[in-house]
Amino acid sequence: MDKNVIKVVDEKTYYDQMHRIGFCVLGIAIIIFFAIPTIISVYFDAIPKFSDLLIAAGGLCAIFVPLGIAESFVEVPVMGSSYYISLVTGNVLNLKLPAAMNALKIANLRQGTPAADAVAGISVAVSALVTTLMLVVGVLLLTPLQPFLSSPVVSTAATYVLPALFGCLFLGMMSDDVGGGVVIHKRLLAAIVPFIVCIILYLIIPELYEALEGIIMILCIPMVYLISKKLYKKGVITVDMPEEATEAAEAAAE
Repeated sequence: MDKNVIKVVDEKTYYDQMHRIGFCVLGIAIIIFFAIPTIISVYFDAIPKFSDLLIAAGGLCAIFVPLGIAESFVEVPVMGSSYYISLVTGNVLNLKLPAAMNALKIANLRQGTPAADAVAGISVAVSALVTTLMLVVGVLLLTPLQPFLSSPVVSTAATYVLPALFGCLFLGMMSDDVGGGVVIHKRLLAAIVPFIVCIILYLIIPELYEALEGIIMILCIPMVYLISKKLYKKGVITVDMPEEATEAAEAAAE
């Protein structure tokens, strides 16, 4: 058999293989995450009571479980099967999602295609490797660079890194071009009503809003979908798609 022959698989086979690998990796990671604190607790004879765990985790679960569900609805369509890598390596919203979105933008690929899934996977994997490498370098140089890192100039500059990252991400999301030759005109109009609702809720009940942030995000997703569909049917939101995908998109919107 010629080793230079490239094996071509269909779309269903590709996604089945990626999800199978993702489930396996995620399962192993969950076992390791739970095994480390369990082993340490058993070794030092410091196993907490189950009731204490419920009390400690109750408040966190009330916030992060709905938030995690809402983020999954938003991030999975963009990241595809690379979401498995992101869940294991962490820092999804701050690093992995921007890396995947930027890669799709540069490659001019439409979300939800096997090509976009592969490119997003490569970008997320490279992002995780670079992050790990930078952490190793940072640990090795932490002591020599301590005077420099603790200087007022660097400390002030570091506070602008995250806002700058989200600023760039926000500007990219403002564009009508979503990649792959797909252009959605006036698509941000669908987010105006949910945005106003969230602002009003935050001004009226700020503490309850922060506690129920994840649930509010979940409720906003169908709201944006219904408004987008209504505006699309009225012709306010228009979509320019590659010729071969136009008929399928029109059928899906009916």
